[in-house]
Amino acid sequence: MAARKARRQHAGAATLIVASLVFRPLTFAAPGTSDKAKIEFYTMDMCPYAQRTWITLEEKGVPYKRTVVNVRNSTEREWYVKNVNPLGKVPSIRDLTDGTVLYESEIINEYLEQKFADSGPALMPPSAKGAASVRLWNHHLNNKLAPAHFTFLMNKNATADPEKIQALEEALQYYEENLKGPFLLGDDFTLADVSALPFFERLIFSCRRFKDYEVPPRMKRLLKWLDTAMSQPSFLATKRPEDQLEEVYQRFLSVNYAFGGLNRN
Repeated sequence: MAARKARRQHAGAATLIVASLVFRPLTFAAPGTSDKAKIEFYTMDMCPYAQRTWITLEEKGVPYKRTVVNVRNSTEREWYVKNVNPLGKVPSIRDLTDGTVLYESEIINEYLEQKFADSGPALMPPSAKGAASVRLWNHHLNNKLAPAHFTFLMNKNATADPEKIQALEEALQYYEENLKGPFLLGDDFTLADVSALPFFERLIFSCRRFKDYEVPPRMKRLLKWLDTAMSQPSFLATKRPEDQLEEVYQRFLSVNYAFGGLNRN
């Protein structure tokens, strides 16, 4: 009787241990940070919104630890919603210096720029006009380019492709006509470039792989900017493996994914 009770207690303890191992998010320290991290960065490996914040952390040189969460797992999502982000999305951060918790990539990135102004390069222009320009670039990306890309990619009616391509190229033309060079706002790499790069990374790969489409050669200024911006060490450190991009987009295409679905999740 006592032996059976002991076994039951042992089994219960083992279940709790296994549950904590399965559902606790995985944490990785950034190289050289160990226990000196100032930011805990909550992410999913293939999310472009989270990659924006990852690039910012790399640019600023802020010691951080990267915590991977699976918001599709109900138990892990419950933990994350309760303890970090009530919206259940990535990215989020916890400022380990004072406990501040934030979410939404653009809000996080501006916070990191201001909080760690003395670390790394400035990513936001000091003038009101410059800061507004960054936000306008991000607005175009979020509301024009990203939806046009995804709508074209997911279209399976070949006769509608010319219309989808036209919408995509109108969004791309905005970059061609308005970027200053060598970066979007001029000489300095800013949060406008940071926000755009993960989406262009995915646009170039997915359109080439699944639509046999390339950014038009006539868009010389855009292509030069891409070449320059994608050479930034912060982007190269966060660049996603193409085999994993392939897997993600194959899954999207197989289930007729809607733009923003992952972000809503």
